[in-house]
Amino acid sequence: ETWRIRVVKTRCESSNLPNSFNGYRIVLIGGLHLRRISGWTRRIQDQIQRLNPDILLIGGNVKATHRSGNESTHELLSRFLEPLDPPGGILAVQGYRDRKKFWEELPEESRIELLSTSHKTIDREGGRLTFLGIQTAHASHLDRGINQLREALEPLGSGDYRILVGQSADLLRVAQGQPIDLILAVDNLHYQIRIPGWGVPRRDTKVPYSWGPGWVKEGLLSLYLNPGLGTRWIPFRFFYRPEITLIELTKK
Repeated sequence: ETWRIRVVKTRCESSNLPNSFNGYRIVLIGGLHLRRISGWTRRIQDQIQRLNPDILLIGGNVKATHRSGNESTHELLSRFLEPLDPPGGILAVQGYRDRKKFWEELPEESRIELLSTSHKTIDREGGRLTFLGIQTAHASHLDRGINQLREALEPLGSGDYRILVGQSADLLRVAQGQPIDLILAVDNLHYQIRIPGWGVPRRDTKVPYSWGPGWVKEGLLSLYLNPGLGTRWIPFRFFYRPEITLIELTKK
């Protein structure tokens, strides 16, 4: 499945969405695990350009391995993003692989804005769309993630449409009871391989086995879970195709 990139187009309808953001187009990718610029990465670039997004979200795990050099991966990421220039910019959250100060050492000329217990607000004709990201989002640190989300939310006023971005389905548990409208996450740590008759080899998550890529709802919150694009540990995917997701926000 590794080369069979699929593009999923979906909508999120909400009465809370400001009218000025009706039709806003978000492209969500992640789990790139960049090793080189190749035909595979150029196909991803081409597909994203065809989707004509208002903003591009990168759900973590840019580095191929923990040991991958920061400088060399920064160069690969810069080349990958070079032809991509959405008007709302490029936002990212850190992933499991993005360690050893990968994001802290990002070159100053980079066009990426990191969401790390922080937010970015886009104003349009009186409406406000806010993207949030936290440092910790997986099962081993749910309490820490909840505290970080509260910290990221603290400076925000009322009336924003708030989207939480991350690299784990556990965000749906982290955000319960918080003023969040939508969650967008990428997780190829658990959704790279599916074994027929058994399921997904998993670790470090508390989400139910029934949760999989696509829309998941718990309580009043909805999550879109993207299974990522690249591979980790083993260089192939099994019963989980790499995915680029277009989420169009619509006013209910």
